[in-house]
Amino acid sequence: MSTFTTRCDRFFPLVHSELVEARLLPAEGGPPHAGLHAELREISPSSAKLLVAGPPQLPSRCRLRLLSSKLTRTLEIPAEIGWARPNPAGDWLVECEFLTRMSDKLFAELASSGLLERRSAVRFQTRINVGVEWARQQGRLSGIVRDLSEGGLCLMTSQPPVQSRDVDVIARVSQEEVRIRLKTRWSLSVGENHLIGCQFTSGRDFHLLRTLQPATNEQFNEYSRGGKPLHERT
Repeated sequence: MSTFTTRCDRFFPLVHSELVEARLLPAEGGPPHAGLHAELREISPSSAKLLVAGPPQLPSRCRLRLLSSKLTRTLEIPAEIGWARPNPAGDWLVECEFLTRMSDKLFAELASSGLLERRSAVRFQTRINVGVEWARQQGRLSGIVRDLSEGGLCLMTSQPPVQSRDVDVIARVSQEEVRIRLKTRWSLSVGENHLIGCQFTSGRDFHLLRTLQPATNEQFNEYSRGGKPLHERT
């Protein structure tokens, strides 16, 4: 009987994904700028999660190339596609499983580059009721902040992101409305609602939301099946 051991690696989100040029290259050969451009979202010593425009043509085996001014060398890692799923914005989240796990030394260099969120494991599960505006002329939706970290939050609301990647979340603080501008990073349909990953554009916004308890204002209450607050049910 064979015995298998597993190792659970911690994923680190990118602090600024725009500082990393990521490409999925053919498994062997090809010019330096060939392959599929991607946005590196998260990475661990054994795999990486990328966002690509879709629908992409993905090879079974590939090489993940990472280039950044924050790195002392270009990383090129043999990998294979683990899974891929689309989101309503038309992008695809793709996981690359490395054929050989990155060494502790190499991953330590990556972690010390300043590209990764070092405290990413600290996430707070919340139920903060907020207003959501994709565009002010389109009106306000109800939303719930489901979890929270220093880098961003997971938002549940009844409509997916629009073409703009910015969203305004409106919270009530001491009976006043506070508007928080966020950048959307991913979205996923869950039944009739949508989970949306958002990145803070200001560090103080995390501390502001962290102090809030679930709102008591009925305007931003739980969803009905029609995507309206409970008090609007007919």
